[in-house]
Amino acid sequence: MAYDTTMLDLAIFHDLVFTIIPNPAIDIPAITDELVSHGGKVLPFNSNDGRLKNLSEITHIISTTSDFPDYHAALDLFIHVVKPTWVQASIQRDKAANPRSYSPDPALFMSEVTICCGDLPEGDKEAIMGGVIALGGQSTNALSKMVTHLVALDFSDPRCELATQKRLKCHIVLPHWFDDCLKLGRRISERPYTLPDPPILDPEAGPAPPSKTNPHIRHATTPNPLDDPAPADVAEQRAIQAFKGKSLMLGEDLKLNDRLKGVIEGLVKAGGGQVVDNVDDADIYVCHYREGSDYVKASQSNKDVGNLSWLYYLIAHNTWTDPMRRLMHYPRPKNGIPGFDKFKISISSYSGEARVYLENLVKATGAEFTKTFKQDNTHLIAAHTHSEKCEAAKEWGVDLVNHLWIEESYARCQKQTITDPRYTFFPYGTNLGEVLGQTEIDRAAVGKFFFSSQPLVKGRKSKQVAEVAKSTEVSASSAPLSRAVSETVARSPPLVQKSKRAKTGPEVATPSAIRYTDGKENATPGTTGSRGAKDRALSKIHDAAPDMALFEKEMKRKGGVIHGGRRDKDPELSDKTKKVGRESTGSKRSFSEVEEDEESNADGAEEETAPKGRKGKKAKLTPIKYRMLVSKDERWINNPQKEAQERNKLREMGLFISDEHKKVDLLCAPKFVRTKKFVCALAQAPTIVKNSFIDDALKNNKLPSPEKYLLHDPTFEKAQGFRMAEALERARINKGRLLKNWAVFCTDAVVGGYETYRAIVTANGGSCHLWKGSKNAVSVSKRAIGAASPATGDESQNQKEDEGDVLYLISEGKKSELPLWKKFRELATKHDMVPRIVKTEWLLFVAMAQYVHWNAEWELKEDAVK
Repeated sequence: MAYDTTMLDLAIFHDLVFTIIPNPAIDIPAITDELVSHGGKVLPFNSNDGRLKNLSEITHIISTTSDFPDYHAALDLFIHVVKPTWVQASIQRDKAANPRSYSPDPALFMSEVTICCGDLPEGDKEAIMGGVIALGGQSTNALSKMVTHLVALDFSDPRCELATQKRLKCHIVLPHWFDDCLKLGRRISERPYTLPDPPILDPEAGPAPPSKTNPHIRHATTPNPLDDPAPADVAEQRAIQAFKGKSLMLGEDLKLNDRLKGVIEGLVKAGGGQVVDNVDDADIYVCHYREGSDYVKASQSNKDVGNLSWLYYLIAHNTWTDPMRRLMHYPRPKNGIPGFDKFKISISSYSGEARVYLENLVKATGAEFTKTFKQDNTHLIAAHTHSEKCEAAKEWGVDLVNHLWIEESYARCQKQTITDPRYTFFPYGTNLGEVLGQTEIDRAAVGKFFFSSQPLVKGRKSKQVAEVAKSTEVSASSAPLSRAVSETVARSPPLVQKSKRAKTGPEVATPSAIRYTDGKENATPGTTGSRGAKDRALSKIHDAAPDMALFEKEMKRKGGVIHGGRRDKDPELSDKTKKVGRESTGSKRSFSEVEEDEESNADGAEEETAPKGRKGKKAKLTPIKYRMLVSKDERWINNPQKEAQERNKLREMGLFISDEHKKVDLLCAPKFVRTKKFVCALAQAPTIVKNSFIDDALKNNKLPSPEKYLLHDPTFEKAQGFRMAEALERARINKGRLLKNWAVFCTDAVVGGYETYRAIVTANGGSCHLWKGSKNAVSVSKRAIGAASPATGDESQNQKEDEGDVLYLISEGKKSELPLWKKFRELATKHDMVPRIVKTEWLLFVAMAQYVHWNAEWELKEDAVK
């Protein structure tokens, strides 16, 4: 008897039950036909009240966003929430696709990414692909129209050429883009990382661009809206669908007048809802603060709890949104976040709605917000570090952080330690205002700190996940990839699990980061003998984190711990400082503040003026005329008070002394030296002046002409074999690009340290890599010989000796270095290049003379090593 095997083949969506959340971007009839034709069952969505009454019967919810009322209830029941693209992907594969890769959860910020890697080292390729998958994206080895991001080291990569020929609409980016996304835990703009000319590798790329209007904070910038939701005569005519079938209660702490209460009640009734006075009868509770019996009862009963700003958002947009989705839509803590009452916070490089949002967020935490940045500020929140405020923060030892620190402190209801590298990371060429407002209220934290029972997070986060998240916060030294994956798992939907209702066959799930809670992958399950001790140790470290952070801050202050923070508490030191300050500055004010510099002019904010001086006039900060870098000047050694006073005085004259070599106008030194600062600064072609320039400026209280104080050092020039005036002229032509497209390697044993020579190479437009003998560590390629000058378009006189195919390794003549030399020669041969192992003298000469040159005396060879 012959059997019909076709009857045994089940349809793709056999035994699956779907509901589609309406959205203008979804073609519901078309998706319904595809689901039904492939064996699925579609339950219609109840548009009357916007709620899912039959959750127990549903296996999959199709939605473009996680912002619908029953999202978290669905996750508690392990119901898959997927985007509409999941349907097509499943049909193309002829089996149900992994729902995690199509989740609308904002925590999975790579969900829209399909990545393909070019000619990368195998280890890097696996790490990038694994990370993208863990964060909700997909990876593929084949370059196709589905690819959104192609990762390559150079535009000459064969896959880049293929993508260009086929005109594929994908971002061609450096691996740095993925690294920086991981460090922040957010998907940032690809612009600074886009090949063939990524601004991140261009020292002349300039500051980050201004951010665009951010949709995440639109109508969510303040917890206390100033405008009425609608005029009284219009209230009766509008039917707000978000109120249909709902009962709403207004909290007493809102203190609304009768007229405004009437407007809101009219809108609710027009939308098919009602306003009640008992929280037990309410579906929605609106209040100002996270306190009171009604707030606790509403939260424990899993009702929608939001503030007046959230209510106005529902009215304005005529659609429901989760009040925990945006920080300014949830009731604020009446006493702020513990510890923030001691902080004075200012912001830099945020404009428009972003500026208003951050100002209100600072106030909501309980901290003091200041428009003018002063020395007594404790924190500066910046969108990027290209501002005068940021330079002043570094000089004064003020904590410089990005907005994630204050957002996550507010969301988690406790101060986050700034030792976490995520909060002090600023991707080059990126304006972090682009990712503002993406942080959501932490449901578990709100339940823990503001009401004891937590039914609204039941099943949402297991105990293991909570422990992983806690240990991740404490350990700031953990790897960026594991940290990002752990945090994402802690707040993302469950991994792919086989439901009893869903018979879709075996599916491959992304390995969960919650499997091991103590960092040991080989730990035997059930062994808990030392668990208590570990928990107590973690708790002690967590409690000590604020003190550790304070100590690190004091260490960064001029004068360190002894002469830094002690001034505020030691009357003797404080009085002495004040006395010296009065004697040195006279009637002029000290440079103890930075006004609204670029923000005031860029975003229309009101310009702050300095406090009134003794003459009654409002003093205004002198514009910067020169930026100076000082090297080998010992005038301020062991005398931080004198340094602060004289720096302030010079700044009042228009001279800003910076510790950064980028964009300096003047370089001050007693003689030509080969320090890291001096050599790096030469790439900017500064005017080099004597120490007496500063002496005369302080003496006469006026900046003299730099041309009268030019530094000459014939002895140095004769010993080195070049004239400094000619080197500076070449530097003006090079514009920091002398070593552009160069890949230079350096060992860790060089005198001065690898970081010194990396800074020199980078200052001249090249890239420097630490050489430890791994041939797969980086990909290198030959340079074009006779490249055009970036300034004139003619053949550059400064690179005419470049042989193009020579690969350099900076090393020391030690026996311990010999194995590294052998591996380096293998690397050069692999890439068809000539290996050249050199002393540090080679780079110092090239960087100071500002032209590529070779001298056989600089080469290191085995037979010369004793």
